[in-house]
Amino acid sequence: MVIEQELAKIYEAIRTRALAEGSPVSLRHVAQVCRDVLAADGVGVRLADRLGLGEPAYATDPRAERLLELQVTVGEGPGLTALRRRFAVLSADLDEPRRFRQWPMFAPAAVEEGLRAVFAFPLTTGAASLGVLEFYREAGRSLSDAELDLALTMVQIMTGHLLARVALASSGEAEAMVDEGLYRRWRAVHSATGRVAAQLGCPVTEALLRLRAYAYVSGQRLSKAADDVNAGVLRLSPDHPSWRRDDDRGDEGTGQDGESGRRTE
Repeated sequence: MVIEQELAKIYEAIRTRALAEGSPVSLRHVAQVCRDVLAADGVGVRLADRLGLGEPAYATDPRAERLLELQVTVGEGPGLTALRRRFAVLSADLDEPRRFRQWPMFAPAAVEEGLRAVFAFPLTTGAASLGVLEFYREAGRSLSDAELDLALTMVQIMTGHLLARVALASSGEAEAMVDEGLYRRWRAVHSATGRVAAQLGCPVTEALLRLRAYAYVSGQRLSKAADDVNAGVLRLSPDHPSWRRDDDRGDEGTGQDGESGRRTE
């Protein structure tokens, strides 16, 4: 159990980071302290959304950002399992065959990024799901009891921070919810999804599925594909799950999506 003195040190570290930037405490500061406290090689936060994929809200480094986005693209991974099923997913063995079977698209990609462990914790309060806190390690080892206590403490702190931000937004201070660059950039995906839905005359869920399929099959990041749609460079075909670029009309491809995660810690 984290004692009161340790908890005070964590809150002080968060405040110190915010003061150093001359800004209010933000999601960024909490995630950065989480990385330090847990000796993680990266931390990511995704916020719950109505589609069940979670929106990347903050990542401490480019690799963590890529892993957050990858899980949305392929529709699987520890973070999405934690979000959908509301339990912690502790995967310290991503390079083992059972993880490749569990997350056949995510696990190999994470290992290729040099990671062996991902720990995902749902951020919940009562019946409400706010999102997921994920942290990544290059070393494939399980959490000790002390590390698990620290992780659960950071989950409580992050949940409290998100609740405070929701309260600020509902009171008219909407900027409190959009000060993270990654979360602002994710709006481009929403915009592109709406454009695809309008172009194809299909529901938003199908439009997002087609956009994700294009990103995966073409080897692009979802955010890059969204930028191309918004710029008018990329148009998806209305009669086939493929795509057409204005500068390359002959390319076609397909993609599919599925949730394959199981709780097999």
